[in-house]
Parts: sequence; structure tokens; C-alpha cells
Amino acid sequence: MKLTLRSVLTIIIGLALLAGACFFSYRTYIQHEFASELIRLHVIAHSDSYADQALKLHVRDVIVNEMKSRFRQANNRQEAEEIILASVDEIKALAERQIAREGKQYPVEVKLGDYAFPTKTYGNITLPAGNYHAVRVIIGDGQGKNWWCVLFPPLCFVDSVESLQEDEKAKGMKVFEKDNVEFRLKCIDVLKIFCR
Repeated sequence: MKLTLRSVLTIIIGLALLAGACFFSYRTYIQHEFASELIRLHVIAHSDSYADQALKLHVRDVIVNEMKSRFRQANNRQEAEEIILASVDEIKALAERQIAREGKQYPVEVKLGDYAFPTKTYGNITLPAGNYHAVRVIIGDGQGKNWWCVLFPPLCFVDSVESLQEDEKAKGMKVFEKDNVEFRLKCIDVLKIFCR
């Protein structure tokens, strides 16, 4: 069978479209895999002024410092969500106290739900853009730049986490297992054989 240039181009374009569709499907699958196991923390500033952005980070620090010991006790997302539901009022009170300490009178809203996030890298881990379950802390009008991290497993605490003791096990999802996935298309391998 003799292939014409047009036939070869049609096959190449078809394979490229197939590869693109497979990559998109795979990326969507991985995003859903991560999303089903993570809970993120999202703190939104009142505005983009220097003072409001600094306040956002101070509120973040108070919440993270208070919650980190609790989240280390969670073994899975369900346990982490139970901790959050039991702590919503306390999270709001922590934020309000910090805001008052800094001489502001912004209201605070704390919500638990599914929200869209852009791609984000935490050390060696990159989470694809998509919808994730999150605790959202909105300061004042919530019109400023925001800060986010992964509350469970506790990646928010990566910078301040002490090393694990010899008899202590890491809690939560084994995120790194998904980093070593190799995605290949059999049709591309077969095409390489014919193109030699």
C-alpha cells in the first residue's frame, strides 16, 4: 500500500488531535484525583493596598498557626473536613481578633465550598487549575489579591513543619505518587516503527 503525502498529513494531524484529546482527558483526570483528596485554604484581602495585603498575611499566619496541630491529627479528607466544620466559628473569631488588633473594622466571612483555583506549585508539587474544596476567608470587601495553600494534607505548613520523628508517619494523601506517571500513546510508538 502506497501512502500519499496527503494521507500521511491526515494521519499526523489525526494523531496530533488524538494526543491532544488524550492529554486533556488525562490532565482532567489527575485534577479530579487531586481535588477529591485535598482541602485548600483561601484568604482574600479587603483590597490591594499595602496595609490590607499585610493584614491578609497576618490573618493567614494566625489561622495556620492555630490550625496546624489539629490538621496533623487528620488521617484523611473526611476527618479534616470534620475539623473544619467544628472550627469555622473559631477561624472567623481568629481573623476578627487579628483585624481588630491592627485597628481595622472589616467584617470576616468564612465559607466551605468548591472554588476555582489556578495552577499552583508548592515546592515539588504542582496542582493543576480546577475546582477544589476550600475554606475561604474573605476579609472586608474581598476585592484584593488572595493567598492560598493546601490545608489538607497540611502543605500550608511546609515552611514551618518540623521533621517527622522516627516513629511518626506522615498524614494525608501520598501526593508524590502521582508525580512519577508517564503518559504514552501506543499509536505514536507504532508510528515511530513505520517512520524508521
